Amino acid sequence: MLLQVEAAGLFGVAVALAGPVSAALARAGWPAREPRAALVLWQAVGLGGGLGILGAGLTLAVGTLDDRWLPGIAELPGHLSRLGVTGWVGAGLTLTVGVWLVVVTEVSMARVVLARRAHRQRLDAVAEILDHESRAMVRVGGVRLVDHPRAVAYCLPGLRPRVVLSRGALAALDDGELAAVLAHERAHARGRHDLVIQPFVAWAATFPFLPTASRAVAAVELLVEMLADDAAHRTCPSEDLRRALWHLARDQDAVAGHSGASLGVQVAARASRLAAPPRPLPLVARVLVYLAAVALILLPPALLLLF
Repeated sequence: MLLQVEAAGLFGVAVALAGPVSAALARAGWPAREPRAALVLWQAVGLGGGLGILGAGLTLAVGTLDDRWLPGIAELPGHLSRLGVTGWVGAGLTLTVGVWLVVVTEVSMARVVLARRAHRQRLDAVAEILDHESRAMVRVGGVRLVDHPRAVAYCLPGLRPRVVLSRGALAALDDGELAAVLAHERAHARGRHDLVIQPFVAWAATFPFLPTASRAVAAVELLVEMLADDAAHRTCPSEDLRRALWHLARDQDAVAGHSGASLGVQVAARASRLAAPPRPLPLVARVLVYLAAVALILLPPALLLLF
């Protein structure tokens, strides 16, 4: 009976993380003050929720065989006939959710990889590589230049990421703005920020019926942009980046795949933050965020091993 209560608790943890906890984190104002810590917490929320739902199903199955979790796990392979209705419901939940998570994640990543490969091939066919100082005081070496009148700048991620500029961007941005944009996009490339976003895209594809899943993707995307803004701000004035952001906002949605509404919200939030940079969280608060992230990841397995 104790393990059934534990299974209900784990299921409750998963529901809470996927629902009210994610919703509260998406609405919170403090992540803009500490994007890196907030991203770690978001990853812990996603991982903790997945472990919770898988652990709940497995614990429900094990509870029909033994009153203790580890001995029950050891008995499970050879005693499937003893599971009963409750045990089979738990085993079916674990198997279904586990397989679905793996399949959706693999399909999502395969689509992304294929789309980026095709994009890279098209880019390499038409782009010019800027390997010299083509603008005064601005280091543009290695940037791909595409002949397009719209002002566009972005990072194409991958093992060998590419920073891409259009001729329209070169014409629209002054030297300071161009340097800030390049610093921002190079931060994306160095940080492999695509790997931070991709699990949440897969989460939204796995649970499309959860409104918090799409909000999580939007929140994580915004935090990643803020993280790159902070990296650019360390070498460039924030005002240069803010002006460049508005110059590029009109055309960036066509390349980055955002809807006009979501891009407008993101640009407004970033521009406001650049105009009035928020104070970083106190050290104690940052430590508490990281400890909360560790606790969320360890909570499901800890609950399993306690009994």
